[in-house]
Amino acid sequence: MAYLFYYCILLPISWLPLPILYGIGRFFYWLGYRILKYRREVVYGNIRGSFPDWTEAEVEAQVEKFYRYFFDSLAESIKMFSISEAEAVARCRIENPEILEPYAEAGQSVIICGAHYSNWEIAAISFPSQFKEMTVAAVYSPLKNETLDGLIHGNRRRTGVHLISRRAVDEYFEEDPVSPAVEFFVADQSPSNAAWNKVHWTHFLSRTTSFVMGPERYAVRNNRPVYYVVLRMVRRGHYVARLVLITDDPRSTEPGFITESFARRLETEIERDPTPWLWTHRRWKRGVAPEATAALEGKDWIAGEYSR
Repeated sequence: MAYLFYYCILLPISWLPLPILYGIGRFFYWLGYRILKYRREVVYGNIRGSFPDWTEAEVEAQVEKFYRYFFDSLAESIKMFSISEAEAVARCRIENPEILEPYAEAGQSVIICGAHYSNWEIAAISFPSQFKEMTVAAVYSPLKNETLDGLIHGNRRRTGVHLISRRAVDEYFEEDPVSPAVEFFVADQSPSNAAWNKVHWTHFLSRTTSFVMGPERYAVRNNRPVYYVVLRMVRRGHYVARLVLITDDPRSTEPGFITESFARRLETEIERDPTPWLWTHRRWKRGVAPEATAALEGKDWIAGEYSR
């Protein structure tokens, strides 16, 4: 069934010109937002809680803008199944890839932290050819359907991305890389381990929020410089990425510095333009541990425990 869906529906639809896919996306916007009300309560709750000073009219306007962008990005993501590498690069350009050239020459791998902000799917297709002499690796969560997961895995891999299952990240970082790598983490998901002292707690978008510390942990243990990737839409279907240094000496940073720096940069991007963030994600579904609230009193953030 997964093969039929992929080869008979998903792949043929991806061959359509992007303007037609946008038109299909508009239909699903009307269906999903107006009729089926796909996760509307989640989106409203997330935006209201993140911008408590907004009026209800401002919240309503932002919710509608988000859904329009959300279904546009789905149309673009479908196009990624057949888009050429050259067109993907033309639509998602990295402003400063040369900033990593010294690391490539030194044989040094680098961790890059990103978020569910703008179209990360086109970034995955377009980035590999823009980093010279470096392998692009990305941590991902496998789908429950193994057949469909394999097909999607193969599509992302066709431009050179080395995918790392989140279940195999430890094994990946225990091995010596054959070549220097650019290692991508999407680090704005809600932590699966909600123990208050195992995650990073901070004030984020007007709320006490927990963040995973995986990227920081691997950066410190493996001495990986860390960058944040700013990904912005410049016009419909076209994006520009820029790499911003968080630290080139992770072992000298205090616990929590890397994760907190990521949170602050992401918050700045969302406050600048809330529309492209994935508001359908249940970011605050686990609530806040009372111990974390008490520990945060008088502090900007507290770092989770991990072995350095």
